[in-house]
Amino acid sequence: MTALPQRDPGHRDSWHLDPWRLERIKRRLDALPQWLGADRRVCLAGQPPVEDIEGQFRLAGLRCLLTALGARPAPAARATTIWLGHGVLPVVPRLLVWPAPGAPARAPGAAALPLPDPMHALWGLLAHHPPGTGLLHLPEVPDWRDMLPLLQRLPGRMPLLPRLRRALLARAQRLVRAHAEVAAPRVAGSILAALLGRGFRPTPATDAYWGQW
Repeated sequence: MTALPQRDPGHRDSWHLDPWRLERIKRRLDALPQWLGADRRVCLAGQPPVEDIEGQFRLAGLRCLLTALGARPAPAARATTIWLGHGVLPVVPRLLVWPAPGAPARAPGAAALPLPDPMHALWGLLAHHPPGTGLLHLPEVPDWRDMLPLLQRLPGRMPLLPRLRRALLARAQRLVRAHAEVAAPRVAGSILAALLGRGFRPTPATDAYWGQW
């Protein structure tokens, strides 16, 4: 069990993570290849809906990690399938379960990967400046439509084009960076806050996650 993050002296109720600790957590993701197989062929399943912005950051982190590892996309029948926790659990020859932290795995007989969340792969790639002010309350459920007006203009269930995904994530980053600290009821929100250099208000769920890693 790892020590909990340090309390941010500038914000009485926030935790602020040391950059070196975030770097150590990111390096734990280097263990992923041992589960991918020698050919590193991967199929992604259970991807998040567009309004789940933290889920979109998880997906971006995973794709970044797989690219760095030299993994190649392939059909599920000839690949290791990584299920991110949304929709129906696929029936495939080789399955890895990697749901959002704090979410139930919903996969009888398939244990979740013993790794930090893939969003940590983005550590060091996201800007922290300019410094913001005030407290940002992230949504209780993974739905940012009330926080990002662009999401409200998108037709439901439409495929998210790469250019549009980048625009959404850029707007979400600007929103978080405009604040000094974040109230994140879900663990994924606390990870996003930490990756953007912001303190976050602790909850029992975030304490459990950060205490584990």
